[in-house]
Amino acid sequence: MSDYFFHHNATTHWAYPTSEEIDALIAGARKALAGLLNARVDEIAFGANMTSLTFQLARSLGRGWGPGDEVVVTELDHYANVAPWGAFVKERGLTVRRVRMDPLTAQLDLDDVASALGPRTRLIAIGGASNAFGTVNGIRAVARLAHHAGALVFVNALHYAPHGLVDVKELDCDLLACSA
Repeated sequence: MSDYFFHHNATTHWAYPTSEEIDALIAGARKALAGLLNARVDEIAFGANMTSLTFQLARSLGRGWGPGDEVVVTELDHYANVAPWGAFVKERGLTVRRVRMDPLTAQLDLDDVASALGPRTRLIAIGGASNAFGTVNGIRAVARLAHHAGALVFVNALHYAPHGLVDVKELDCDLLACSA
């Protein structure tokens, strides 16, 4: 990262040597990260930080959402996974529902997840793991509930990485019931 910022910080996608050099470095980093996460190269995005990336994604997804639509977040989530969706409350009239956790175990209350989801739920935003407690959330169980309700699932897996390998294809297949 330091080498990139000190020696390769050029404008991308132009036809001059330093630009081509930086494009090659970024492509290599995408390929390496895709291998680590068992993802496709086109599924890898880089940004300033998770909060900024989530705000950008929220803006893109939320364009068609309006009054009465709902987003579900959890009590275990980091600011980066709550604030972007909360910005739509004033801007678009969305409802943001917050799912409880059990304070004794720091685990999500799956019954509360199920009751928070409804026909107007557009998305549930959940962390792979809590940055405060280290709780690893049951992403598959939450995603099944969300998809049954017709909602999208956004997983911020940043704090999950120390707990286990992120396998994008496994998660996709598990959620979409595909087979290898």
